[in-house]
Amino acid sequence: MRFDLVIAGGEVMDPGAGLRGVMDVGIVGGKIAAVAPSLASETALRTVSAKGFYVFPGLVDLHAHVLLNGHDMGMHTDRYLRHTGVTTVCDAGSAGSATFPGLRNVLDNHVQTRVRAFVNLSAIGITGIARDGELAHFPYADPEGCARTIMENPDLCIGVKLRYGPRLVWEYSAEPVKLARRTADMAGDVPMMMHITDSPVPLPALIEHMKPGDIVTHCYHGRNNGIMGQEKQFVLKEVVEAQRAGIVFDCAHGRSHFNFRMIEKALDQGFLPDTISTDLTMTSALHGPVWDLPTTMTKLLHFGMPLEEIVKRATASPARIMGYEGTVGTLKPGANADVAIFEVRNGSFDLKDTDGNVVTAQRKLFARTTIKDGRVWYERPDGE
Repeated sequence: MRFDLVIAGGEVMDPGAGLRGVMDVGIVGGKIAAVAPSLASETALRTVSAKGFYVFPGLVDLHAHVLLNGHDMGMHTDRYLRHTGVTTVCDAGSAGSATFPGLRNVLDNHVQTRVRAFVNLSAIGITGIARDGELAHFPYADPEGCARTIMENPDLCIGVKLRYGPRLVWEYSAEPVKLARRTADMAGDVPMMMHITDSPVPLPALIEHMKPGDIVTHCYHGRNNGIMGQEKQFVLKEVVEAQRAGIVFDCAHGRSHFNFRMIEKALDQGFLPDTISTDLTMTSALHGPVWDLPTTMTKLLHFGMPLEEIVKRATASPARIMGYEGTVGTLKPGANADVAIFEVRNGSFDLKDTDGNVVTAQRKLFARTTIKDGRVWYERPDGE
């Protein structure tokens, strides 16, 4: 077989497909054609050496914001992602029914990154024009419009987004969650994603209204009524049972939702996130403490989460939720040829959480090369 591109000699790690070991990856026509111990380089139009590095599927970020406040990363989204190994991202409810056409226009005309989106239960989506959030006033809720937007845009929309917390919802009860779940049912029983931080209501009282496949995002925030309740010592049994029943817990770093002490306790108790995401915005990409998905992955690596588990939760797991199972987030032959070549660099690296706590890691993940749909999209300059 004549390959368009061969990635040679890297340590392939694709937990979703069960691939692990030093192998070559052959690409033809934008698809993975073969993964084997040795693919003849003379049969390739181009060969990229990955010797000494890891070869992952292109990373998938389940929670980021392309059009927060009507702009943010916007048409510059590719610039913030391609150097990080991320080829696929989910916009987590930046737009609602009234603002969705703006998101659609930006994605259709200016962004090469593969994107899908949750639609906000609020018609106006997430805006920064007022102190109160998008659902602080009940008239902003648009369940019919949200469901209609999802059904009319099946190539892009995958579910309903609700942000729950102080000044974010019209009442501090389970009613906003129940309305979001009914909206998801109207849209064809799609998932709903609930942002929850510093909740006035205990988490178990809210997740009891969610279905398997629904998502609790920001699960490692260190504020009130999180996965460890008010005591913040042990993961609540209701949370453990919900995860076992199929509720997805997403870490979504963000600017105020990622506490090292909470992470350390949760991991020590065996509570791992189902997906690893960033909640990336332009501000957190430029000024931290998020920076990018590899940095979030590095933080979990520092606290003892195995690399293979981290890669799975940043590739195959979010890809499945986004409707890309078997085609994105994997190196299985036939999948889209999205590949990320990574270095795990040894050294001394200061990492900060969202509450100002700092740890010093001995290893850090760096993207060396990003390949999307079979084409080299980014190569790290020598010496960086």
